[in-house]
Amino acid sequence: MDVTKTIQRAIQETTERMISFRTYMEYALYSPEGGYYQQERTKIGKRGDFYTNASVSSVYGEVLADTLWEMISKLPSTKLAIVEMGGGSGQLSAQILHSLQKTGRLAACVPSLTYVMIEASAYHRVLQEEALLPFRNVVDIQWYKSVDEAKAMWPELRGILLSNELPDAFPVHIVEYRDGSWYEIYVTENNEGDELFAERLGPLSTDGLVDYIKQEGIPPLEGYRTEVNLDSVRWMESIAEWLIEGYALTVDYGYERSVLYTPSRKKGTLLCYKEHTMSENPYEEPGAQDITTHVNFSALIDVAEEKGLETLGFYTQQQFLMQAGILQKLEEHTGGDPFRNEAAKRNRAIRQLIMGDGMGSAFRVLIQGKCVERELACCMPWTLQR
Repeated sequence: MDVTKTIQRAIQETTERMISFRTYMEYALYSPEGGYYQQERTKIGKRGDFYTNASVSSVYGEVLADTLWEMISKLPSTKLAIVEMGGGSGQLSAQILHSLQKTGRLAACVPSLTYVMIEASAYHRVLQEEALLPFRNVVDIQWYKSVDEAKAMWPELRGILLSNELPDAFPVHIVEYRDGSWYEIYVTENNEGDELFAERLGPLSTDGLVDYIKQEGIPPLEGYRTEVNLDSVRWMESIAEWLIEGYALTVDYGYERSVLYTPSRKKGTLLCYKEHTMSENPYEEPGAQDITTHVNFSALIDVAEEKGLETLGFYTQQQFLMQAGILQKLEEHTGGDPFRNEAAKRNRAIRQLIMGDGMGSAFRVLIQGKCVERELACCMPWTLQR
């Protein structure tokens, strides 16, 4: 099905003949009629559009498994859940469960543990069920379409909330400062040129944007444009309220507000990916490319702390993985063809995950807790630049 026609119809049905960019992005990514994440096609890895940490090597899942195990060990042995939100193909959850099983840890905690998958995409749920099939008779695995649906079954959550590259894909508003005022970017049909859609400035669509711009101190500079991810703030507020006792581990690319909203970053952070090619044009082939933006971790930390979810650590991926023991997973090898030697391939993957000019610096890791011990092997003193 063609999501382009869905977007055109949505525009035509409005009085102003335009929809907010947030609405456009939601259709382009999540519409049942051809939205990017709803399509039955490979999105991750060599044959997809982009790489994730889990697609680089299973060693990433092994390190997370070690961290999750330490967290579980610090929680009461009552009914616990590891809740993975937006698990994509299920590759990461399979890596985690395989590592826990291989080390004997899974058997030790099975009587009190449930692995909960929250996945809105029917296609990705099928992939997850296939990836986790080897573990279905070992641990209780449950699927839900949304956090709200999971909350209905788990009204008071004790355990761990895990997300790996989730809020960067939430639909965002785009705002722009012009002639002394903030405006919002809207999308309309294009009557000139080759592209089907064009942008138009309009009034801010919600008071939440006014409050966010003020709170975040977004610089009022002529022509300054940036994204506002209100959905990510609501998401963090929801899961922070849900967690009664336990930890939250959030991995994504983003910054503190002091870095994200600098005057020099006047075009925002929105990027699109298709077949490992990067673009800044979200209107080219809607539904055929991923659309992402950098996460404002300061905003997530603030709203979480208001709900009692305390920040235990905030690091670059390099810092986190090294503190969590990834260098201990290096393996000796005797040489030969480095592209055929499994140990050499594993060691190259570790380097890729932690190198400072790549994934090691691009990704951030936020570790939070509620009613838990603060001391974790992966945590060390840190300072957030608010």
